[in-house]
Amino acid sequence: MKNSTSLILVLCTMLLCPALSSRAETLGEILESAELGALIGTWVDEDSNGEAISLTYTWRIENHVLGLSVKMAENNSEGMIAVNPENGEVVHVTANDKGGMGMGKWADENGVATLTLTTVSADKEETTVKITHQIVDNKQLVVGLENVATGEGGEMTLVRKSE
Repeated sequence: MKNSTSLILVLCTMLLCPALSSRAETLGEILESAELGALIGTWVDEDSNGEAISLTYTWRIENHVLGLSVKMAENNSEGMIAVNPENGEVVHVTANDKGGMGMGKWADENGVATLTLTTVSADKEETTVKITHQIVDNKQLVVGLENVATGEGGEMTLVRKSE
């Protein structure tokens, strides 16, 4: 009996060790390795200190789920960002105050954090956009937006919200 108990413990240890060592990176670890740890906080357009646009990134579940609030004059949305433990992809789900929603994935594209997001409006119009994020000197966040179908888009530079 003693030998079979020892054997079971050894087998359990052998089976659990690979599972523990192969766990997916947490979102916090991914942000740090991509040098995006400074993303947490509120970023606003400098001219109106956030009256035109405001992005707020906050931990909803520390190191695992990041919330994103986007406030604009004509549209407000809430999003959640997390890591799919099955494949390690960083996924994004969002909904807005107009009844629309979106789903997408974050990835590194040429050294830039890029969200490929497909949204569906309340009128069932589907749009796919690429949204890039680059932090400059931990003081500025350059956000790019490109409509995948048309190639139209642009960039804006946001700064930390002043109190």
